[in-house]
Amino acid sequence: MIYTKVKSKLKKRVINVSRSFGYDLVRIYPDDIPLYIKLYGEKCVDKRLLYNISAGGHFDFGCGIHHPCWTNIDLDRPWKDVRYNCRGIEYNRETDIAHDFLTYEPLPVCSDLAELVHSRNSIEHLPDNAVQIMFKEIFRILKPGGIFRVGAPDIDLLYNVFSRNDRDFFGWFGHDVSIEQAFLTHFAAHASTLHHDPEWILEKISDEELRRIFKEVEFESALNYCISKFNINIYKKERMCLAALDTHINWWNRSKLVSFLSDAGFKIINESAPQQSQSPVMRNPYYFDNYALYSMFFMEAVKR
Repeated sequence: MIYTKVKSKLKKRVINVSRSFGYDLVRIYPDDIPLYIKLYGEKCVDKRLLYNISAGGHFDFGCGIHHPCWTNIDLDRPWKDVRYNCRGIEYNRETDIAHDFLTYEPLPVCSDLAELVHSRNSIEHLPDNAVQIMFKEIFRILKPGGIFRVGAPDIDLLYNVFSRNDRDFFGWFGHDVSIEQAFLTHFAAHASTLHHDPEWILEKISDEELRRIFKEVEFESALNYCISKFNINIYKKERMCLAALDTHINWWNRSKLVSFLSDAGFKIINESAPQQSQSPVMRNPYYFDNYALYSMFFMEAVKR
């Protein structure tokens, strides 16, 4: 994980140096469009009837996924990391859909239209009620037989790391950050002392209080107590600026995710793993399952 952080910083430096000489570095991806046409047909490819859904949380518009067969759905906002992206990816009105799930409005997509829907590193940026609507909308827009693949930080794994005091797991934070605050940022960053916006929360959760909460309170209740300590109205405003880019406000594990998917109407729900999607096109590591795998888990749901 430390290697990954160093590699990312080195990549950004190389890009900036190349730009200072007037050059852009462009990664060449393998051409898998014939596979899309084979599996889903030319109409699907031409109309981009595959949807990658994000929630304004990471990288750029679309959470770093930009494939010519996919339509990105995300929050139209300033993006901190586009200066590091050779293509400077932001909202494109011709190919993307701007949508804020905190408006609780339906997706502007017809029912029974999508072959695939994908979402990574998104639901941890939304409260439960917004995710409920999001999943129901995904179920609505999928064709019968369509697949929804979702990935999120695994709170069970992270709590296990925290419980055994494995500080090295969170090595990218540096040695001056406690394991308590490192753990907290993964599901209730607003309550962490590492989050510096004073309007979000009146009182942060100290290391001692976090230990006490998880010792005295049942696991899920402790998690919910932590995520409840913020103002949703302020969050709606702040997520439109750069300060809220990486703020996780919710927790997810397998049982909670299965419950939400079931409530949305999905009957076929399976745990997955990196590059093990039921859809061959979502096994391409150039686009999918290639970020923060150390803390992620994956599920796939099929619409009957």
